[in-house]
Amino acid sequence: MDGHDIQNDNKTLVQRIFGVFLTPRATFNALARSTGVLDLLVPFLILLVLSVGNQKLVGPLAIEEQKQRILLREDIPEEQKDVILERMEGSLNRSSRYLFGGITIVVWYAILGGVIMFLGAFVLGGQATYRETLTVVLYASLVGVVEWVVKIPLILQTGTTQVETGLALLLPGSLDGTLIYRFFHRLDIFAAWKVFLVALGVALVYQVEEKKARTVLFGAWVLAMFLLAWLFDGRGFS
Repeated sequence: MDGHDIQNDNKTLVQRIFGVFLTPRATFNALARSTGVLDLLVPFLILLVLSVGNQKLVGPLAIEEQKQRILLREDIPEEQKDVILERMEGSLNRSSRYLFGGITIVVWYAILGGVIMFLGAFVLGGQATYRETLTVVLYASLVGVVEWVVKIPLILQTGTTQVETGLALLLPGSLDGTLIYRFFHRLDIFAAWKVFLVALGVALVYQVEEKKARTVLFGAWVLAMFLLAWLFDGRGFS
């Protein structure tokens, strides 16, 4: 392959990445026709860099907020609180946190790709490879770049990680902490955007009806968010 071919390949990859936001249907149609190693590697590296940047900028604030939540827990004895806080202080150094975060991302997307493949193959009745499915998930997750650009300045300005971009904005503050509030909080606009893109990608890659793919993917997402809101009361999870 000569330099001209490499340049064209790089241009195609860049067009696909930007196309997720501008022309998602054309992008996923292209991925349905062919997916290369770079289609997996480059989006993943972007998401990995995003995660490291998030840990660097927001990590200390998130840890401090977690400490404050522990101190306010009335169901934990004071002696146990001290032990928990000491463990948080000495558990992981910064380098280890980055490494652990990277491993977590790999595991998370590997599992998510498997879940989406199950829905595409066994629920929707389509057919695609795990590699194609994972590519769809990674490209759709690039919405996190826009989310990062929007949320990070707000977090740094307000001094809290509790930046609301979900349906909880429609609820009165008096409902804060209730099941409905926690559920609506998880129905985030950026998460919904990702689900929409995954559904579109699944429909095209698995060659199934787009409306059916949206119904299944959004239904699974809403159900998962409700279960998380129900299982976790928000004292240790946002």
